[in-house]
Amino acid sequence: MKRIVYIAPHSFPIKSSESICNSKVAYVLASMGYQIDVFACSDSSTYPKDSKIDQFLQEVPNMRIFTVRPSKKNFYRTASITSNLKCVPHNLKVFFKTGFYYNGISTPFAVLQAIENLIKSEGGFHYDVMITRGFLTDVVGITLKKKYGVTWIANWNDPFPLKRFPAPYGQGYDAKLPFFENRVYEAIQKYADIHTFPSSRLRDYMLKCFTHVKKENTRVIHHMAHSELTQFFNKKNASESILKIVSCGSVGVPRKPEVFLKALSIALKEVNVKLKLFFVGFYSDSLKSLSKELRLSDIVEFIPPKRYSECMDLISSCDVSLIIETTCEEGIYLPTKCVDAFQCSKPIFCVSPKIGTLRDIVEKFHVGYISDIDNIDDVVSQTKRMLNDHLQHQLPVANKKIAPVFFEEYIAEQFAELLK
Repeated sequence: MKRIVYIAPHSFPIKSSESICNSKVAYVLASMGYQIDVFACSDSSTYPKDSKIDQFLQEVPNMRIFTVRPSKKNFYRTASITSNLKCVPHNLKVFFKTGFYYNGISTPFAVLQAIENLIKSEGGFHYDVMITRGFLTDVVGITLKKKYGVTWIANWNDPFPLKRFPAPYGQGYDAKLPFFENRVYEAIQKYADIHTFPSSRLRDYMLKCFTHVKKENTRVIHHMAHSELTQFFNKKNASESILKIVSCGSVGVPRKPEVFLKALSIALKEVNVKLKLFFVGFYSDSLKSLSKELRLSDIVEFIPPKRYSECMDLISSCDVSLIIETTCEEGIYLPTKCVDAFQCSKPIFCVSPKIGTLRDIVEKFHVGYISDIDNIDDVVSQTKRMLNDHLQHQLPVANKKIAPVFFEEYIAEQFAELLK
């Protein structure tokens, strides 16, 4: 089987939505028989570390994991002149070694050095394929492709770079990049063989940025729900009398959770339902204040960030998984919360842009409810529909049988085709 060098700074340990996406893919590739070397960093911390999921995914045969200490030799506006001056020699070294520079490049350079040290210790470059996963991988991919001619599959779970995120997250696909960053951008387009994306809308958005990339050199491979992981979740039966809704993950700015709270307060005046709503993760104090103002304090509970498996426990014990986005011209993202819900066999309730990926999924697979974040009447209408469906025991179903394209077998088939 082919040997893969898998460069995913956010993968192991599992401490963020990005890391759970990337670690699942690494596990599946190794399970398929590919020899895979994972290069990861360890400083991402959206969730507390999840040891039991980490251990399970790491113990698969055929996979080695190399943890790289992220470099902190970056320039900061808040740092002293002396502190920033100490970073100059290292950043000059990176520039002369790679030909590229941007603030933060020292971390991908540390990953590159770790790979080069392994190549040297093992007597040469023995990989057939290189897969890079998102940020902090660009210079690594460019350098190894130029030096060894390895097939490069570049995956983008989000737009790249941050500046070219769609508004309000960033400045849009045509945002002007600084000279050195633009050189990196041009090189990625020149050297990457295949670009993969979790949604077709993100792919189409990025093709506006990657003007030199042909559509036939792209693939859409969704984020993955993995059935094997459910063995680690405490699957408590949801109460038939109380509708339990949970949002796991950040609902801070620019997301708009207040839209759902306002819609819920209106809907509950018209539909008499016993209900409990959980927000797990990062949220603002103003959201707590709003729940009191709307007299929802008795039914809304705010919970600090939990381990990934603990979030899955909570989703498994609830009836509906809530996904809140923000106002966008088009919803290009596939939130990991979506496949997390399917992994737990739960439907989704989306407060999202009128046009977007989540609407495509709900309308195609009938796995939940979709409402327009810019139309409070629509959010109220869909909320009332959900409440009534609960009363009639007719909530939608979401699982592998209904939406197989999001599960490991289908994802494995896509990678097998890509890597043959």
